[in-house]
Amino acid sequence: MALDFTNIPDRQGPAAYVLGDGSSLQEKELQDYVARLNESTRNESQAIYLDSTRDDGLKVKEFYQIQQFPCVIIVNDDDTLGTTWYGLMPQPDEVRYELGSFSRG
Repeated sequence: MALDFTNIPDRQGPAAYVLGDGSSLQEKELQDYVARLNESTRNESQAIYLDSTRDDGLKVKEFYQIQQFPCVIIVNDDDTLGTTWYGLMPQPDEVRYELGSFSRG
């Protein structure tokens, strides 16, 4: 993961970003989702929740021109987008599978 324009710590390999619309109800739900996702990937990849209305979340939203929330985006090391989901959240296993397929090339 790169995204040099953010303050997100860089880790090798693709990352999943879960972006919310900034509402407190959605934030808690999405943070729980990210926790489940991180548990299912066993430190093989990283998943991060971002509030699209501020800080790094706003930067990521603007960079990828995201307009629908919630969403999950997979970002490769070169900042290109992999798979994206808008609206309904995919199962953590589906995201883990996609992260693994981008890791393998």
